[in-house]
Amino acid sequence: MTDNKSKNEKENSAFSGKGGDSAIRPVPLDKRTSWLTPAIIYSGCEFTISVCMVGAMIIGSYSLKEFFLLTILALVIITWAGNAINSYLGAMTGRPSSVITRSSFGVAQSRVLVAFVVMFNSGAWWALQTAITGNAMCPMFHVDYTTQYWPWALVTIACGIIFAIPAVLGYTSMAWTDYIAVPGGILVMVWGLWLAVKDLGWAQIFAWNPVHTITWITAISLLLGPNICQWMMLSDYSRYCRPRLKDSILMPLGVVVTGFAMFSIGAILAIGKGEWDLIKIMVQLGFPAQAFILLFLAQWTTQLVNNYSLGLALCNMFNIESDRGRAIMTLLGAVGGIIAALLGVLSKYQGLLLLFVLLYPPIASIMATDFLLIRNKEWYEIPGWNIMATISLIVGILVGYCTQNVIEIGIPAVQSFIITGAVYYCLMRLKAKIKPDCFTPQKWASHKTY
Repeated sequence: MTDNKSKNEKENSAFSGKGGDSAIRPVPLDKRTSWLTPAIIYSGCEFTISVCMVGAMIIGSYSLKEFFLLTILALVIITWAGNAINSYLGAMTGRPSSVITRSSFGVAQSRVLVAFVVMFNSGAWWALQTAITGNAMCPMFHVDYTTQYWPWALVTIACGIIFAIPAVLGYTSMAWTDYIAVPGGILVMVWGLWLAVKDLGWAQIFAWNPVHTITWITAISLLLGPNICQWMMLSDYSRYCRPRLKDSILMPLGVVVTGFAMFSIGAILAIGKGEWDLIKIMVQLGFPAQAFILLFLAQWTTQLVNNYSLGLALCNMFNIESDRGRAIMTLLGAVGGIIAALLGVLSKYQGLLLLFVLLYPPIASIMATDFLLIRNKEWYEIPGWNIMATISLIVGILVGYCTQNVIEIGIPAVQSFIITGAVYYCLMRLKAKIKPDCFTPQKWASHKTY
């Protein structure tokens, strides 16, 4: 009897592919699963060269010991905390991030401002990964991606088309791809690590002690950059989890463990190389050209999540609920990402990481504050544009920018998250006293507002 029940639960879960994959409607409770499967899928995001490249950036200015301390602070402590909060929001509402924001920002603002931010982030990541993979596959075809633009462009376009297919088909196609690609990614990284140790030796690696050319604040922000969007977007996948606090805390575990390994391997590969482009480093280390096929598989996992989230954001923007509509939006997002890759988005990588750290903590804070503190863990689809959320978002971005670029103090992402939440809560209380509207919760209003 138990076996039949488990079988039925698996067949009827959101991962079975039965029924449409709605971009707006909540995932039914009887189709929820444990935290493990979404965690495995999202951990696939970390099996990518772009994450390793961040480790390569940091190690150019810090010793290995300092690097590990910075990574523990940025990933194990800060990223995990932010991810767990958003994971809980997704599990409790059963909805993706861009739809959850309809309660705090309002439907109009969610479909314009928030959806654009999600679209920009997912599209930028998708373009970055496609460009990196195009670079990685070029050695197989004896193409120098630094000098031969058109051959590189053809390889990059082909990679982008292949990447897009599973995400366009839907969530079900993503799970099996990750199960295949993650072992391939592990093999690539272990292989690269072995070549790096063979080249330098552990003694020289541990003795590495460069001059600090970037501050620890910038280093933390760069380490947060690849994962900071999860503070807002992890709910795209945690909505498939059962609404339990334990599951929400455990779901980011895959990202944290895998991310720590990827950052570390990237750092070790780059020691003494004076370069953060890991494709060039791997070629210098004698990485076989054919082995880049495994790298392609590793990149695929991240591309699936980026393209899928991009499609969800576009669906929210245009209020599309059908699975067919989601597929079309996902395809259009992929085409835009390929164009951005061909235009050279990879050269802007470090700047994009710092920009992501400015944009996402304030939005994530408003989502969490609204759901957990203001509306007592209830979600409402509220029409209109909540100006209090807009003001709070602007304040949060300014706090992050000033503490990152004007007066370097503290950890900008954390400060932005805390201050934005406090400002939003106070503004909503003030608005409730002066002029309550549809965004004012019933507990603060003298009359029914919903």
